Amino acid sequence: MENSPKQVNLTIDGLQLSVPEGMTILEAARQNSIRIPTLCHHPALSAWGGCRLCVVEVDGSPKLVASCVMPVRDGMTVVTSNSNIITARRTILEFLFSERNHYCMFCSQSGDCELQALAYELQMDHLTVPQSYEQYPVDITSEYMAVDHNRCVLCGRCVRACHEIAGAYVLNYQGRGIKNQIAFDLNMSRGESSCMGCGACLQVCPTGAIFNRYRSHRSVKGHQKDNRAVIDAFCPNCGLMCETRTIVEDNQLLMIEGCIRPEKAGAERGQLCVKGRFEPLKTPGKRLLNPMIREADGTWKAINWKAAMDFIERSMSKRQDGTFGLVSSRCANEQLMIFRDLMLKGWAADYLDTLDGRSLRTMAGALGELGKTFLGLKEASWERISDADHILVAGVASFETQPLIGAVIRRAVIEKRSNAVVIGTVDPVSPWSSDYVQVAEGNEPLVMKAFLSEALKSHSGQLSPGWEPILSEMKKVNVQNCLDQAGLDNFARESFMTAVNAFAKSRNPIVIAGKGITDLTEADTLCNLMLLSLVKGILPENAMRLVILKLNGNSSGALKLRVFSGTPEGKYRRGLMLLDDENLAGSPLLERFDGVDFLAVITPYFPEALKDNAHILIPRPTCLEEEGTYTSLDGKEIRTLHAALGRPKGVSESWQTLLALMQRTEFHPSYARWKDISARVTGEMQSGLYV
Repeated sequence: MENSPKQVNLTIDGLQLSVPEGMTILEAARQNSIRIPTLCHHPALSAWGGCRLCVVEVDGSPKLVASCVMPVRDGMTVVTSNSNIITARRTILEFLFSERNHYCMFCSQSGDCELQALAYELQMDHLTVPQSYEQYPVDITSEYMAVDHNRCVLCGRCVRACHEIAGAYVLNYQGRGIKNQIAFDLNMSRGESSCMGCGACLQVCPTGAIFNRYRSHRSVKGHQKDNRAVIDAFCPNCGLMCETRTIVEDNQLLMIEGCIRPEKAGAERGQLCVKGRFEPLKTPGKRLLNPMIREADGTWKAINWKAAMDFIERSMSKRQDGTFGLVSSRCANEQLMIFRDLMLKGWAADYLDTLDGRSLRTMAGALGELGKTFLGLKEASWERISDADHILVAGVASFETQPLIGAVIRRAVIEKRSNAVVIGTVDPVSPWSSDYVQVAEGNEPLVMKAFLSEALKSHSGQLSPGWEPILSEMKKVNVQNCLDQAGLDNFARESFMTAVNAFAKSRNPIVIAGKGITDLTEADTLCNLMLLSLVKGILPENAMRLVILKLNGNSSGALKLRVFSGTPEGKYRRGLMLLDDENLAGSPLLERFDGVDFLAVITPYFPEALKDNAHILIPRPTCLEEEGTYTSLDGKEIRTLHAALGRPKGVSESWQTLLALMQRTEFHPSYARWKDISARVTGEMQSGLYV
């Protein structure tokens, strides 16, 4: 049983308090609803004591102290506001305003700025100190964020957030005195630096020094913010399900923030990535508001919903070889399931797939093969990465799909001295990786087979009888021949053996399988990675020590619902596509659409890449405009994402459109309401039939 922390008795503004030992004066005051203004302080970041706006009087001393870094002690008497304290705070505030350009009427952050709010609170309407007219640079090399050093107060919040939340260590101070600025890496521009653009610095910035280029001037001082809705949700874009706060006003998306909390809850610590914070603010193209049909001359014109449904029914109801259905695995589970049933049971499609179907088939094949020997094992949660003492990253060309994974690995290496090893075409963890085995694209199967063989030779523990045929097979592997065929030079071979030895010595490893593994046509290599993760035993939740990175936010949902079929043969003749906001420009899929007899596309935006192939377009809401459930990266969790925005007038919800099409086929499902569909999805997923 843990001992309760020692209590300290003190008085703040005449109020007698008892608080745990180790608290600061500021924490004790805020715990008891006593207001002390701050600027450099943030509850989720380490204490800094830089701005001194939180000064208070302790035990009657004329020397004021910063309450954010001063610990409480027994018998302490604190005064948080008197004429001396207010004068000191106003003087500090005036110096902050005078040192740089803080003309609020021209600032994009006006009305939503902590520095401006403090000026109003302390009734500072003019300066009594000389003003500096130094000109500082403005960095707009990021598509999403701008850094205006003229509005920076050097509070250091962004630096600490970059270190403590993002684990990136990109931001720091450079220069002295009046030339002191926040810098990226070795004083580079943001575009040239190693910044991943996660926006943690933007979220904690108290002024207009770092602002969102997609939603600048979102607030004006004096305008009420009562119409704003703050919706607690999660990001559906990559399967990590990071907690978010979606802020909406007048049915317009203003911003998406991470849930940065003092307790640093969750492996992501409230951090978001570019995909979660900024990309939902972009408009991928022209919004579809009505069904549209392509005329004989190639022009598109709007038609009514009945005409659109009739046209699709006439074109899809004829029995014909080459019928296909393609769906985005960014779609919600309910949309995936109805689309699957519509294509297979309604229109007897020859081919059903998601846009990342090849990798899903590889995963399903590997899980099925593993299940022949080891029953009931699932994937590990990505949150396990932060606790691992050894992280083996295999086949990951980059962390573009799940950018946050890189941050979690960096934090594990820096804070817990975890060992990180990369085997692949590039090293996305550099410079934090301890070993990197560079492998040419396509040679990953050879290297991973050799790795498993060497790991089993080095393993000293007892393995179950189910391993006997695997051990027998791996003994036949000629490791040197595999490395020769893979083209590994001497340096790569040394790194390979070092990596094997490090894995053998680890006690709590995690293996990460990425694109270079899941994109392989054959499932053998992914299966070998699964076996490698099992060499060190299973996790308490009956899971492998393996995290499989998927290509889209709900790929795990598509995998569990089996929204894919065998490799397509022959030519596409007619079909239906259900898209999210994908940009298919340059996709190899487009080649298969040449000369297609009929193609209907259900999408929120006009698909420029398909304008010459599609025959009819049907509008649908975005994921922010309709309710749906999504499946986590490891497939264990199903969460409901509620609509944050109202959908455009006249645009039906996706499930309603798909159900209306299904009613025009010979298949009539038992589900007809949203709750029936959602319950059906949950039941299928919990059955675990996908393995």
